Amino acid sequence: MTTQSKKNTPELTKIAKAIAAALSSPESRLGKVIAITNQKGGVGKTSTSFNFAHYLNELGYRVLAVDLDGQGNFTELFFNQDVLTHFVHTPALALFSPGIVDNFQPLAHPSGIDVLATPRNSHELNAIDSLPISVAEVFFNNLSAIAEQYDFILCDTPPAPGVRTTAACASADYIYAPVLVDTFAESALEGVVSSIANIGQIIDADLELTGILINQIVLDGTKDSQQQYDNLAEKIGSALIPTPIRQSKPFARAQRQGVPVWHLRTSGAERQASLETRKAYGEMAIRIPEISKDRVKYFTHVSRRVRAKIADEARG
Repeated sequence: MTTQSKKNTPELTKIAKAIAAALSSPESRLGKVIAITNQKGGVGKTSTSFNFAHYLNELGYRVLAVDLDGQGNFTELFFNQDVLTHFVHTPALALFSPGIVDNFQPLAHPSGIDVLATPRNSHELNAIDSLPISVAEVFFNNLSAIAEQYDFILCDTPPAPGVRTTAACASADYIYAPVLVDTFAESALEGVVSSIANIGQIIDADLELTGILINQIVLDGTKDSQQQYDNLAEKIGSALIPTPIRQSKPFARAQRQGVPVWHLRTSGAERQASLETRKAYGEMAIRIPEISKDRVKYFTHVSRRVRAKIADEARG
């Protein structure tokens, strides 16, 4: 026992220093914008946005989550609907109107993530797609001003092309797309790639996908399921996030509880899901040059309980 403790001490010291550095307030924030997008619905876009926002937050970065989908599902993973009526806050809809910075009040989630929320079935937000594309510039200007307060602004986009998706992707420094392995996987993949290219043409810029995450995959050990995965992975090429997100009961359970999946670690299945998802989101994170690889390394290999203990000590 003593030998094991001594062996772990140097590594824990490194972890403590990394977490302390992450918690220290920098003179300036990174101010980077991330868009999670796919014009096809049901691909796990919102769950990817939610978990990746928590991942970045737990790396020690200051995160703002923006719900641009009129369904409001992203918001509901953070808050009950009654919160939106009981607290004064800046909604995501306000990003398309001038002057948001003058009275900017996001909702503060207990995790430390700030949220620009959208109520359930918001027709007002959906109606943004009927406005002229010029409102995308208003969105960009608002986001650019707000970004000074955050390291990362993460936008969950609607499952359709339009002004909101265009505005988010045109404003983004990094763009990720979750996709499914199914009968229409290849056509959906082509749709994602072409939509990003079309947005690039609109704003006269070369937009590229930072990464493509294969989501909700069922790998049942059969040759057929493995072949489907291999075929799609080959089509994706270098944009592929190597570790897929498996369809699992722990993942669904975490969504119902409103927590990132790696917070569930009671059963063997939950621990497996925790390891795989932390690895996948870590692979997404290391494609962002501003993110320290040491932070990702420690997040992947060290339990949340140990990180929380060290973080508490670092805060004093």
